Amino acid sequence: MRQNNKITSMTGFGSGAAEGQGQQVGVELRSVNSRYLDIQIRSPANLQPFEQAIRERIQAAVSRGKLSANISWAEEGQQTALPQLDAEVAAAYVVQLQQLAKIAQTTTDLDLGLLSRLPGIFRIEASEIEGEQVQALLFAALDQALAELLAMRGAEGETLAADLRDRVGLIETHLEQIAELVPNTREQIHNRLREKIAALLEPGAIDEERLAMEVVLIAERSDITEEIVRFRSHNAQFVEALDKGGEVGRRFNFLLQEMNREANTISSKSSDPEIIHRVVEIKEEVERLREQVQNLA
Repeated sequence: MRQNNKITSMTGFGSGAAEGQGQQVGVELRSVNSRYLDIQIRSPANLQPFEQAIRERIQAAVSRGKLSANISWAEEGQQTALPQLDAEVAAAYVVQLQQLAKIAQTTTDLDLGLLSRLPGIFRIEASEIEGEQVQALLFAALDQALAELLAMRGAEGETLAADLRDRVGLIETHLEQIAELVPNTREQIHNRLREKIAALLEPGAIDEERLAMEVVLIAERSDITEEIVRFRSHNAQFVEALDKGGEVGRRFNFLLQEMNREANTISSKSSDPEIIHRVVEIKEEVERLREQVQNLA
């Protein structure tokens, strides 16, 4: 049942119901974001023996997310069970209260109203049910709820995937604009360095050969071509993972970390205001990608 070839969200809801031979089982599943798979099950006392089987069935279909399963059971003609007095527990409470009165050196006036509210005084016997029949109904309802849950997670995953593609496309556009500005960097370095040296030396005293050498050294230190190439590689891997589908959340987190690293390096190397502005735009998109990726399984 697990969807291995689709981008899926961790948020979803599904419900299912099944009935037979006068018995009815209902299942509601809700899932939200979580780093790992966290399953919480709430069921009537007479269905608790099936909780491990329920957990295993959910684990076979879902890999990540905090998932809560609420299970209900009803039987046609079922009468509300009356509470039964647990005489042994009641007697133990009386003995303890009498000892407490002796220690406090006071008389023992038992308050039946207070005594009746103590834990364990009354119990409600759960109805006995046939295991195989109820398990079949339970699994039928659970499978229906899982199908709805996975369908909702898949639909939201498709929406998120489209948004992620658009944002990676925006980043790629900014990188193209940065790449177009790179050839101008060396000329800008040359002009700035010439202006600074000219301000310190007499006119005509500039060593053009030495100046050209310094420009080359500074340009090499501030060259961002490699960072742009690596960033584009990360973009391509990101889109490739989207195309491949499956459980991509952890891989996306790694790629986004590398994207942010390249953006910081480009910003630290460059002194061109236009490039720095583009890097700021890129980092904002990377952060938006990071927020969306947290919703993916």
